[in-house]
Amino acid sequence: MNIKSIFKIFFVNAFLIFIFFNSAHAKVYIELSAPTVKRLPIAIQEFRYGAPMAMPAPSPALETQKTIKTELYDALAGDLSFSKLFTFIKKEAFLEDASEKGVNFANWRASGADALIKGEFTIEGDRLIVDVRLYDCVNEREILAKRYVGGLTNPRRLAHYFADQIYEELTGKKGIFTTKILFVSPKSGFKEIYISDYDGRNTRQITRNKSINLTPQWSPDGKKILYTSYKKGWPCLYLFDLQTGLDLAVSDKPGINMGGRFSPDGKSLALTLSAEKSPELFLLNLASKEYKKLTDNYAVDVSPTWSPDGKRIAYMSDTSGNPHIFMLELVSGNTKRMTFDGKYNASPAWSPDGKRITYARMEGNEFNIWIKSADSPSAEAQQLTFEADNRTPSWSPDGRYILFNRTTGGVSSLYMMLSDGTGLTKITTGAGMETSPVWSPYLQ
Repeated sequence: MNIKSIFKIFFVNAFLIFIFFNSAHAKVYIELSAPTVKRLPIAIQEFRYGAPMAMPAPSPALETQKTIKTELYDALAGDLSFSKLFTFIKKEAFLEDASEKGVNFANWRASGADALIKGEFTIEGDRLIVDVRLYDCVNEREILAKRYVGGLTNPRRLAHYFADQIYEELTGKKGIFTTKILFVSPKSGFKEIYISDYDGRNTRQITRNKSINLTPQWSPDGKKILYTSYKKGWPCLYLFDLQTGLDLAVSDKPGINMGGRFSPDGKSLALTLSAEKSPELFLLNLASKEYKKLTDNYAVDVSPTWSPDGKRIAYMSDTSGNPHIFMLELVSGNTKRMTFDGKYNASPAWSPDGKRITYARMEGNEFNIWIKSADSPSAEAQQLTFEADNRTPSWSPDGRYILFNRTTGGVSSLYMMLSDGTGLTKITTGAGMETSPVWSPYLQ
């Protein structure tokens, strides 16, 4: 066989291998970019306890098994339900129970399922080991088989991990179920910063300075938190390291230091200072500690938010009279007004794809969440929320959802919705008065 023939065979085989591996991962079961997203019928079996091969200790108590089984199932089902992408097959329609090994695809199709999730867990000491399998019931194939290992104390966390994986396998897009949120709550008697899972569970307190703490923001890598605190007696900006617990002042000039936002590259902060006269926007270089003034007028300029490419900043200003949303081009220094309606426009938030801005607009005595193009001041804005009082929108890192606080009957709680305003979901069930929510980036 000559060299030319060998290369030809090698090329054909390499091409076939490339096609095989890419086609195996190319199927998208739910097309998120479609005008109307069709929900996928899916069945989730209860998680089965399987004793480990080697038994170093007695089998865990039945009550422990039951608790873990319930938490795994509830968290996974809750995540997939939150996505608004699935129709769940009722357990009464199942023709197989969790104790049966293998998959009879005909039975599951008869139940109405296009996809099936089966899970098994074992406990070894203080470790929880979960095996999850995802099946395509129509084409009779296994889509995903993966093992997850974590601690016994938080089965929900493991469930969020495999919910992310399942979501990505079915949509081709990264899941948001392992992300977190920050918010402000006075439930300790003081306005403190809290962190929770994206769904409002596993809440823990971050600040404990017994002062007023406001406007938390994430660093781009999700490892640090920027927030405003009055613990020195006036509003200063602080940076809290989630890994080490180190809490340092990054801007404590006389007057107002607030509204800090990280640039997309994490090297600078946009913030509001009032040391000179009226509150103006500044840029703080975190390495050199140098400030650069961005606005210079007698108006109040606050709430900066960066475009994803780091070239523009949207902010709120009353330079035209009532508070409106403006946009600043960082290279040219040019500004343009983005909103013209409503008597008060606040809290701009840029979508992850850079195409849209959402904000809170006041008409009458209540705020609602609105959305509009980030590229055209004349573009018509769309109202997303109605009734109640809705404020401080924040985007999910995939751009599908918007988080905000909603006040009804004098009680403020955190809600989420799809970016078109549908799928309103309450995520906090505490004493109320949670405000200023902000969604994390994707976390490692």
